[in-house]
Amino acid sequence: MPVITAVLGDITTQDVDAVVNAANKAMRGGGGVDGAIHRGGGPAILRDCLARFPDGLATGDAGWTTAGDLPARWVIHTVGPNYHAGQRDRSLLESCYRCALEVADELGARSVAFPLISTGVGGWPHADAIEAAIETIAAAETGVDEVRLVAFDEAMHKRTRAAVWVRCPPPFDTDSVGSLFEREPIQYSLRGDFYLWLELRARFADTPLPDDWFTLRTLIMDTIEQVVGEHLTSRESAPWHDRVGAIYVPEFDPGHGMSAGAVHVPWWVHTGVPILLDRYAARREPGTFPAG
Repeated sequence: MPVITAVLGDITTQDVDAVVNAANKAMRGGGGVDGAIHRGGGPAILRDCLARFPDGLATGDAGWTTAGDLPARWVIHTVGPNYHAGQRDRSLLESCYRCALEVADELGARSVAFPLISTGVGGWPHADAIEAAIETIAAAETGVDEVRLVAFDEAMHKRTRAAVWVRCPPPFDTDSVGSLFEREPIQYSLRGDFYLWLELRARFADTPLPDDWFTLRTLIMDTIEQVVGEHLTSRESAPWHDRVGAIYVPEFDPGHGMSAGAVHVPWWVHTGVPILLDRYAARREPGTFPAG
């Protein structure tokens, strides 16, 4: 399975073997990612499209051209389904990623940058489009080592990153703060807490364990506040079942469930963070404190 990362930026500037273009059936350039890639790569891409795809390309299929003036060596073109036009068969969207990786293997590409296909004018619901991308790439039998999911919009990037960290969490150093998150709690309060747990695990993957528990607690609490965008003190005393104690975080919303995207502050203050502090204490003085 390739290493999957979420990247905030411009797909035309990615220094990879191949960038993927969300093309239209005619293969003659267009708007959005398609237009940006043609503008960035110059007329050589269109000339290659005319030569290689005189009849265009079918939805869900993929093919390649030169990358022209782009940093990449190749452009892999794929035609995503148009949700607005009634093309709502998820297998078509999955086929775009699968076929693009097959083309990458034919080319010998080891690093590939994808946009989130069909999320622009194609209108595919964002949460499902992100899941389809990650699930398909993670399950693919491919020689590609690195896949970047590139989002130009910060909100989309955050949603993609959260989903990647749930499906493909990054490794952590054994003496890092992230290692305290290795074993997930038996029970979370709400769905968003699961996403936050994995977000913190990834953020702290390379952060060395501090010398004292107070510094650790401050670090974790400050980071939680940074992620949820609000101070925790105003909600920590709310009853666990009261919605007043929950903060909605859009990037933690997978698009279903009443508690989707909800981070429950009282759970973190009174349960989640103490679990981590117990684990830290056990690491410092083995056999003296419970492991959480």
